[in-house]
Amino acid sequence: MKKLLFLLMISFLSFPLFSQEWKTVNIDSAVSFKLPKGFIKTKTADENNFSAQTPFGTILIFKAPDDAKVTPDIEKDKHLNQFYTSYLERVKSSSSDAIITDEKDTLLGNLKVKDFTLAVDSGSGKQLRKFRILHANNATYTFEFLFQEIHKDYAAEECNKFFNSISVKEDLDRSDQFTADNIPGSQPNYYLIGAIVLVILGIILFFSLRRRK
Repeated sequence: MKKLLFLLMISFLSFPLFSQEWKTVNIDSAVSFKLPKGFIKTKTADENNFSAQTPFGTILIFKAPDDAKVTPDIEKDKHLNQFYTSYLERVKSSSSDAIITDEKDTLLGNLKVKDFTLAVDSGSGKQLRKFRILHANNATYTFEFLFQEIHKDYAAEECNKFFNSISVKEDLDRSDQFTADNIPGSQPNYYLIGAIVLVILGIILFFSLRRRK
């Protein structure tokens, strides 16, 4: 009897993961990913940003165009690495008790990306935020998956599903990650304040969606 109840419990917890339908979404002509149906698309300037709720977490995607006034020149791989490191440090500095783990450089197609996890204790339990940062086509793409540490085991499957779904056009190469001379200077200053704003908005959205559930 106990074994039957245990199996029923596992089936109940697993049901949302299998029943939730995901679809491919394009943020632009170069980058795509999968999100569960019911996602929210918002517009900032001329760019589309996305948020979605899964059974155990929240997905956030942002695209910030380069700003000639503040975006550093990225002419070589070493400059790209410095750009990613600076972004990571900005995210970390958004909270005094933030901890960065699982930092690594990896490839998305032919492009270099930075992956890391940010851990923050909000007072109601530790929150984990997995990041993937991609600079390409004169823009920075930020992919996030937020979840409570107590849901770590349950969130792993949907988190992996999201990050594994991120793809870029095959014809993009490393040169597309470097800044061009014609970066528009009229765009809002996303790079300077973007990381801090995204962290704050992400936390607010995460707990807001949790309360709705």
